[in-house]
Amino acid sequence: MQPEIFAAGAVLWRPGEDGPELALIHRPKYGDWTFPKGKLKRGEHLLAAAQREVFEETGIRPVLGRPLAPSFYDKEGKLKRVDYWCATPASDDDAVGEAVDPREVDDLEWVPLADVSDRLTYERDQPVLEDFSREEARETVPLVFIRHAVAMSKADWFDQDELRPLNQRGRERAQQLEVLLAAYPTGRAFSATSARCLETLLPYCAAEGVAVAGLPEFTPGTAKPADATARLDAIIASGEPAVICGHGEGIDELVAYASGKLGTPVPAGPLEKGSFLVFHTFEGRLVATELHD
Repeated sequence: MQPEIFAAGAVLWRPGEDGPELALIHRPKYGDWTFPKGKLKRGEHLLAAAQREVFEETGIRPVLGRPLAPSFYDKEGKLKRVDYWCATPASDDDAVGEAVDPREVDDLEWVPLADVSDRLTYERDQPVLEDFSREEARETVPLVFIRHAVAMSKADWFDQDELRPLNQRGRERAQQLEVLLAAYPTGRAFSATSARCLETLLPYCAAEGVAVAGLPEFTPGTAKPADATARLDAIIASGEPAVICGHGEGIDELVAYASGKLGTPVPAGPLEKGSFLVFHTFEGRLVATELHD
């Protein structure tokens, strides 16, 4: 049976005196205690929905970490799927904000991890909590690989190919990526020197105040493969969040190299234009991946 209803949310947590504290919300309509989540709007991406729903139900803007086990349950005869992420507050706010509708959520409590299981109303939330409780994988560093969005046709471009820009569809995808990439911790941005790669990251970098580094070693035909892998080694070794945008074959080669370095099979086939793959790492080890077309 395929899910007919899709929702997204997060296990929002912060450090406490005795370990992690998790945000549980109380919904007066159902009289329950659960994790913040909600249904996707028409055409909305899971990452955008998770950010929006957590903010609407807690007043706290989340920064997403690794994905957690999804929850499946029956909702009025239809199978509902809820995708969750680990998340931390983007600021120090810890109370229900003004953005929250009290008819939807009338209380928020930060509950010590050891007490959360007993406080949750639904059994379906327990596997999500169990997945979160893997101590080594709560705080992860994302490494994002993006294939540039759709560019103008070669037949319609009469200048250097490196200068060939995104078309309208590609620019729209770049605007979408601004929102989706902002779900993760802000880090450094790297790109091939081609205009279509730089333009794919431009809205995100402008919104987040991140300088994008255009690198010849990530640009086909301008450097030896060893230069690209050496640069990727340095990016991984830094332990900082990073976004890398490149061309199809080049970005796939970087994904394959990173997979080998992190000790995991390549998690996906060739990336489609405008799609991205996220490696969530912890102390140099891969703990989760997610692919977003």
